[in-house]
Amino acid sequence: MHALLPRKHITEKDNFSYLLFSLFFMLLSSAVVDQFFERSLLGQSLVIAFTVISMAIGVWSLRSSRYAFNKVIGLIATASIISTLVIALDKAELSFIHLFIMLYFFIITLKLAAQQVLFSGQITTNNIVGSICIFLLLGLIWVVLYLLLAEFIPGAFSGLESKTWQENFPDFIYFSFVTLTTLGFGDLLPINPIARFLVYTEAIVGVFYMAIVVSSLVSAGISDIQARKK
Repeated sequence: MHALLPRKHITEKDNFSYLLFSLFFMLLSSAVVDQFFERSLLGQSLVIAFTVISMAIGVWSLRSSRYAFNKVIGLIATASIISTLVIALDKAELSFIHLFIMLYFFIITLKLAAQQVLFSGQITTNNIVGSICIFLLLGLIWVVLYLLLAEFIPGAFSGLESKTWQENFPDFIYFSFVTLTTLGFGDLLPINPIARFLVYTEAIVGVFYMAIVVSSLVSAGISDIQARKK
C-alpha cells in the first residue's frame, strides 16, 4: 500500500531552509545547555548530541550530492561513536577528535552551500537563505578553530575559564559571531599570537563577506529584473 501522504523530496529550491534550521538549532541548544546545565556531565553530553543531530540535519538538507552525502554520513557516524566513547570513558584526550570532525563537516557544508549560492547566477529566496547559512557556517568554523586552540594552548584567551570544550562551546559561539560582525565587545580577548591571528582573519572575512556576497546577490537580482523586462 502507498502512504496516504506522499513524502516530500528536498530539492535545491528549498534545501537551505532545513540547513538554516539545523544551524539555528545548534546555536539555540548550546545557549540553553549553558543556561540550565552548566558544568555538568549531562550538559556536556547534550552539547555533543545536539551537534551530531545538527550535522545530520545539515547533511540531509544537502544530500543532492550523493558522494558528499555518503562521505559526511560516515563522518557523523564516526563522530557519534567517538562522542559516546568520550562521555562513557571520560577521556579528555579524545575530545579534540570530535572537534576535527566538526571542523571538516562545516568546511564541506560551506563548500556545498557556496557552490549552490555563489555560482548559480540566480537570485531566489532559497539562495538568500543559503547566504545566511554560509554566514553562520563561517562563524561556526572559527568557533571550532578557537576551541582547538584553547585545547592545545590553554590561556590563549583572557576572560575565559579553564573548562572542557563542551563548556566553552557557547562562549566561543558568542565570541566568534561578535568578531565576525566586528562588534568586538571586549569581554573575551585573544592574548596568544595565533589567537590574535584567527580573530583578525575572521573579522576580515566577515567584512568582505558582507561587502562581496551581499553586493553579488543584489547584482544578480538586478540582472534578473532586467532580463525579465527584455
